[in-house]
Amino acid sequence: MPVRRRTIPGGRTVTKRSYHPLAHVLAVLSVAATWSGGAAHAADVSEAADAAEGGATDRDAIIVTGQRVEVSRTADEAVQFGNYVQIVGAQEIEASGASNFAELAQFLIKGANVGYSPDEGEYTIRLDGGGDRDTLVVLDGVPLYDRGPALEEIWGTTTIDPHMIEHVEVFRGGNSLFFGSNGGIGVVSIVTKRPDGKNGVELGASYGSFNSRELWGDARGTLDKEGRLSVMVYGSVQNTDGPRIFNPADFVDNVKIAGGVQPYPLNRNNVGVKLLYAPTEATELRLNGQYTQIEFQDAFPDNETYSPNRVRYPIIDGSLAHRWSDKLLTEFSAYWSNPKLNNTETYAEICRQVAGCINPDNGKAVAFGVATGRSIAYDYKGFGAASKVSGFMEYGLNFRNTLTLADIGEAVLGIQRVGYRNDSDPVFKISNKWNNTTGVYLDLRPKLPFSPNTNISLAGRLDFSKAFDSKFIWKFGIRQPIGDFYVRANGGTSYSLPKTNELFMQTVTQVGNPDLKPESTKTFNAAAGFAKLLGDVNVSAELGWFHTDISQRIQSTSGLTPNTYFNNTALTQIRGLTADFSLSIGKQWSFTSSFTRQKAHLKGSDLQINETPEYMIQGTAAWNSPDQRFHISLFPRYQGPEYSTGGPNNKFRHNFGNYFVMNGSIAFWAGEERQHRFQLRVVNIFDKLYAERYGYGNMRFSQAAVQGKLKTTDDAYYYGYPFEGKPRSVFFSYQTNF
Repeated sequence: MPVRRRTIPGGRTVTKRSYHPLAHVLAVLSVAATWSGGAAHAADVSEAADAAEGGATDRDAIIVTGQRVEVSRTADEAVQFGNYVQIVGAQEIEASGASNFAELAQFLIKGANVGYSPDEGEYTIRLDGGGDRDTLVVLDGVPLYDRGPALEEIWGTTTIDPHMIEHVEVFRGGNSLFFGSNGGIGVVSIVTKRPDGKNGVELGASYGSFNSRELWGDARGTLDKEGRLSVMVYGSVQNTDGPRIFNPADFVDNVKIAGGVQPYPLNRNNVGVKLLYAPTEATELRLNGQYTQIEFQDAFPDNETYSPNRVRYPIIDGSLAHRWSDKLLTEFSAYWSNPKLNNTETYAEICRQVAGCINPDNGKAVAFGVATGRSIAYDYKGFGAASKVSGFMEYGLNFRNTLTLADIGEAVLGIQRVGYRNDSDPVFKISNKWNNTTGVYLDLRPKLPFSPNTNISLAGRLDFSKAFDSKFIWKFGIRQPIGDFYVRANGGTSYSLPKTNELFMQTVTQVGNPDLKPESTKTFNAAAGFAKLLGDVNVSAELGWFHTDISQRIQSTSGLTPNTYFNNTALTQIRGLTADFSLSIGKQWSFTSSFTRQKAHLKGSDLQINETPEYMIQGTAAWNSPDQRFHISLFPRYQGPEYSTGGPNNKFRHNFGNYFVMNGSIAFWAGEERQHRFQLRVVNIFDKLYAERYGYGNMRFSQAAVQGKLKTTDDAYYYGYPFEGKPRSVFFSYQTNF
């Protein structure tokens, strides 16, 4: 049955511009990731040149060195108008063998730093010196930003299944205008696999270190003869005993006696269904429903003896696009999500009677200040019904029109509404009222008669909400090609509202601050680069600069009991440099390197802010056999100095950076159509002992503190401990397509 080749209204642009398509392809190559995976479904770069020579003007894909990737309209336009956009393709992701999205980001996304600990089940992605609240991660247009439920944060990115990713679009620089708040320093947009009017099945399995097991698969098919209606079902299961996160030597003595030293298992299950209906070449409807559940355990060394967590994350999303003519495109998208979290967290029962105690379980004497071996649950974090649900509900609507007029330019006009509310157990005394924000945006892209190759974008957005006065944010971009070279620049503003837990949390260890103010971000980026295609050799390079200011940054105190949140009145200044280089030679060799330098400090201070490495060096190196059946890929990363502070008034400071880690994989494709892939993946090849995060705790549960020998004013009352990175480990996988 023949399958129609569609011009997807919202997924690929058909805007006609005067510059040569090949020039556009080469420009994009300078900011796209070089493919380092296999070539089973690769499109030859020469196809772009052939199309250019034939006068083709339908720029329906960005070429990623040997791999054709259909990108979103937003990404295509962002490149045109001065933004840095990196594309990470599915084959590159497969070659990395990443078991979670954090591993993918660490080694494949330029300028990315992972906050918290991936193997612990808690992490965020941070771009170019930013924090958790100004790098926005979206999954098929659905933001995974945590709204701060009553109990503690929900780590949305942990629910992502890397096997379902078609490609990742990384927007560096301010991008809140189209994506909404919290994209002030960057946006990581994940595009997953979807039905496409074809029939096919993909199945995979892996096994490796820490008794790690994975199964994944998807099946897609058409429901009518013309291929206008098609569906996909998909799912995955991941189970692992998990590597060691904390060194047993770092556990407080009573925490250790009560059983705090334990394995850190993690399980992730995902299931979903997608629908595509394209009744005409100009109209497309997409629907998706999925449910993800992740369970992990992360008892911290200073206080927790038992700590299983469960996150349930349902998402429903859809989009409708219709091209009325070459001049007008209308797009509508909507989503709903309702993540919920259950915690069970316990602390050691300690004898607090000077005369000593008797353990009721065994009748043995317990000395003053020593743990009995039993545990007590924190409030609302007990077992069964005593583990109270914490969560939030969110919806979003976005309606936009793109008007294109020859010799005049383009205009994008849209309206976006986002609402969320607390959806936690009533035991948490927090309002369930909706917090709704409605934003109206306009992006003008004039065509300059005196310089037709210059692309300019001038945009603004006005947000309205009862939670704050109206807020105006702006964005600009410019790109100027100069032969094989180009210069580009962009800038924008954003804001982030306080989260529910930051405002109202009330626990033994953390309390909210209802007087918090929104956090504001302003950022500028500029770069110059070139791209050249010489036969089978493709080379590109770019040098860039970024300048970011964050005011009223929302932070938390550290080392206190309890801690609280506050607005840092000192301006946070982030100044950075970037350098990127890529080289590919035919379909056999490819190399990339990326350097990001970021000076991040409070105004008036030279002290680098916490969990922001001073620099990062990333890269890939890949070799593919001439018959494209065998490949070797390497993924090195060097992390520069990175600091954590803690204790009373942040008295202590520790550098947990300065380490080199490299992953690698070897794969072989079998079958007449290379439909079977066997892969060996090695993580941390040189078995480097390093910390992905460094935390500070206190000794309040220690024998010395309970006995009064150690006071809160003593330096020894506070201490730090690393969240260890994954040691050398090996994983085997098999995947087939039919």
